[in-house]
Amino acid sequence: MRLPLFQHSESPSRGQQDFPLLRRLIGCAVLCQGLAACAVATPLEGGIDTQPTGSISAPPPQGDAASHLPAALDEEDRRRVLGALAIALDPQGNGASVRWDNPMSKAHGDITPIGFAFPSKDLICRRFSARFEIQASAHVEEGSACRDKNAQWKIAELQPPKAAAPLREAHLSPK
Repeated sequence: MRLPLFQHSESPSRGQQDFPLLRRLIGCAVLCQGLAACAVATPLEGGIDTQPTGSISAPPPQGDAASHLPAALDEEDRRRVLGALAIALDPQGNGASVRWDNPMSKAHGDITPIGFAFPSKDLICRRFSARFEIQASAHVEEGSACRDKNAQWKIAELQPPKAAAPLREAHLSPK
């Protein structure tokens, strides 16, 4: 016959029965308090960090992309031209002209891609022709634009088209 090592003559009291439950509640409270402390952000240095981080960045400046456009265009005209430029120069696009207009200023025109997209300094670039009709005057300019890492097209150059060189007749001397 085997004898138990410990023998209780009495059944456990009410306080001893509640001890495991109390231990669990205290453990849960400590865990919750520890996790809540992780949610509190305290700055390690003085001052405020204004550097953008993560996927939210400062908006790209509009000035340099539109600085090559004619001075007679107002801000809304420039916004519309840059929108048409982005659609026209898309390498996946069909290469067709894209028309832009501003009913308020009566300015309008179109952007026509010239040739295919090409790489330049790790950017995708494309040449284009732009027609502007502003205040009863019309002119055509040619240039190139490159798409930056934020997928924004920036005009690299824009100038009047180069005049075609006159064809010279070949003079052949009879033999």
